[in-house]
Amino acid sequence: MSRPPNGRPPQRDDGWRDRRPAAMRGGFDAPPNPDIEPPKMMRSRVQLATSYAPGVLLTWEGGKGICRSVPIRRPVTLDRTTETQIFDGIREFAENWQSRALSARPAGEVAPALALDPDFFDPRTNRVEIDQQHFEPTDPSVVGYVPYPLVFQCGVCGRIREFTSVDDLDHQPLPRRCGDHEARWGQVDVVYAHWSGSIEPLSPSGYRFDPADSRVHRIDVCTCGARNYSLRNRAPVFSEWRFVCDECGVTRELKKPDHDTYEILEADRQAGGRQYEFIEVNMLPVSYRANSAFYPQRGNFIEFRSADVVDLLTEGRRFDLAQALARIYDVPLAEPSEADIEAALRNAGRTAEWEEYQDLLDMLRRAEERRSPDGVLRWRGAIAQTREAWYASGVVERGQVQSPALVRAALNRENWARRYDPIRLALQHNAFVQEHIADRLPVFGAVDVMTPDAQLSDVAGNPAALARYQAMIGPLLETMGLERMVLIRGLPICEFSFGYSRVSPGPIYHRESQGRSVAMPVRLKAFDALPVPGGRKHPIYVTQQRNEALYFRLDEAKVRRWLELNEVPDTPPHGVHIGLRLIETYQDFGPFLEDYKDRERGGTPRSLGSYVYLLLHSLAHQLMHSLADLSGLDADGLGEHLFPADLAFVLYRKGMTPDLGNISAMWRNHAEDYLRRAIDPRLLRCGSGSLCDSRGGACPACIMVSEVTCVASNQLLSRAALRGGPAPTWEAATAPRIIGFFDERVRT
Repeated sequence: MSRPPNGRPPQRDDGWRDRRPAAMRGGFDAPPNPDIEPPKMMRSRVQLATSYAPGVLLTWEGGKGICRSVPIRRPVTLDRTTETQIFDGIREFAENWQSRALSARPAGEVAPALALDPDFFDPRTNRVEIDQQHFEPTDPSVVGYVPYPLVFQCGVCGRIREFTSVDDLDHQPLPRRCGDHEARWGQVDVVYAHWSGSIEPLSPSGYRFDPADSRVHRIDVCTCGARNYSLRNRAPVFSEWRFVCDECGVTRELKKPDHDTYEILEADRQAGGRQYEFIEVNMLPVSYRANSAFYPQRGNFIEFRSADVVDLLTEGRRFDLAQALARIYDVPLAEPSEADIEAALRNAGRTAEWEEYQDLLDMLRRAEERRSPDGVLRWRGAIAQTREAWYASGVVERGQVQSPALVRAALNRENWARRYDPIRLALQHNAFVQEHIADRLPVFGAVDVMTPDAQLSDVAGNPAALARYQAMIGPLLETMGLERMVLIRGLPICEFSFGYSRVSPGPIYHRESQGRSVAMPVRLKAFDALPVPGGRKHPIYVTQQRNEALYFRLDEAKVRRWLELNEVPDTPPHGVHIGLRLIETYQDFGPFLEDYKDRERGGTPRSLGSYVYLLLHSLAHQLMHSLADLSGLDADGLGEHLFPADLAFVLYRKGMTPDLGNISAMWRNHAEDYLRRAIDPRLLRCGSGSLCDSRGGACPACIMVSEVTCVASNQLLSRAALRGGPAPTWEAATAPRIIGFFDERVRT
């Protein structure tokens, strides 16, 4: 890095220039003066929330040097439901991460502190606890950067100089001469990285453990007492690089223990614990440009106004949850009679509310007479909210759900994986249909493709053309088994990033050593702390977008026939919602779908929950690929959201750039082609040969998408669910072949 003008150090500002690496956290301490901001860089908000998030190493423009991004405080205000969904997502992510990281070694061998940053768990109980006071939703419109690493090497002789902060560098600038020659200083572009999340400059300093205080202390001097070293790095591989003491000539390999891991494992060993291997603590030399130096972690969800999508899932409202599900799936509910409600309200002096309630009932009857499904849904929702208010206030006594299995599911769902929890997704679907379809149809924020508006199709306003259009689209939707398809304009999607890992993007890293592959727990880290006085707050970078989406709902009668043809257990008879029976019989998929991994014949039994998810997921991917082919959008720029109990899913455009209407333009110009491509026998075959066709499943050449796009990591996915073929490889070898959803027998 260049010296200050005229070689004079600036006046000390106690700000970002004095910020030093935090020894215990692998990040940076908050600056003494948070009002002084570092230099800023401008990128797209998505880039700053991920690729340039705090902790990443980058080359600044013009080759000025290597820098590390640091956070700048730009708080954002979110509504309570959105904020709760963010922290719920972080908690679930941390719980899943901890579970996998702790499984890297035999039970009890992995300290929880090596799996999660302290801000993600309670060290007293070792349980995941997200203290919202230690995090702050932040606008990723800008991040700062500071020079890092502050280790410089003379390009002539190899001598190195190390500084603890930019302020130290300013006060003791690099000399113009190095020994007997003109110096040619440059930053050392290799750093030490460890799966604990730590990153350190490539320096000859080391660590030693002191049993007296059970702490690790830094060692800066050679055994001869000297502090000056040179770096021999001409060799093409790191294993041949060496530090050399300038005084005694002793050489040292590029081996350095990770501070946190060394302290935890050595303290445990001193207390009588296991004898660890050095490969568990040894850091890895990596180029600062390597992907392994930084992996951001993030999540996303559809935003809702209704607080019920989060409030009904709290522990104190489990019986309310059961009743809400009963209303959604038409489960008999021994509710108080109309006469009982009227008497209770009149006795409480709330007669006016009873009369308003009667008005709502009249509106519902009129909507039913007009056969308006959206109107029926709207007024039923208003009636349910009115009754719920009376139940919550205690004016009217609640009823009892007439399905013990549904009540048990509502009471015992606490340990289900959040991403696949059908109860959570059922509440979200109920809110989705109300908020993003029913409420927006009248204002053309949502459009049923069977009755398009002028922006979606030229047939709008032309009865003859509309009839021809419907005669073309209707049979295609029926062939695909779709009951409804809706275009949504401006679907609100929230994406957030909250932390990172190093060396591995997942919770387990396999270290190769002497012909062995040793599993190591990877630590999930929070982003570096914001410059906030009097406390510690880590940024959660939040981006909110409104892009086009397509909503699909399958025909329940056709799904039931498909389930019956495939002999799926617990398939309900006509008159009982598939979603109700799915919730009543659901067995947790687990956060990583371990029972459904694509492996040679496993033996996981066929179930209603897994087959409904398999069907929805496979069809979503098939339609996603068709959408990418015809809309000009990349498949990685699309997202999916599945509602298994409601036989529905959503495909939406991701991204913060202006929505140019690619999805609506695709439908306007290629509606028939889009639907026909989904059922085209040629496009239901694998593009890489017959492997998937003969074995079942899926691969990147057919309907797989990237891991960051797929909601289920490309598991529970098989084109055989659509075209027919071998049973999934997670079933027993004797499992019967799948009859595809597009099979003629399903449509009859």
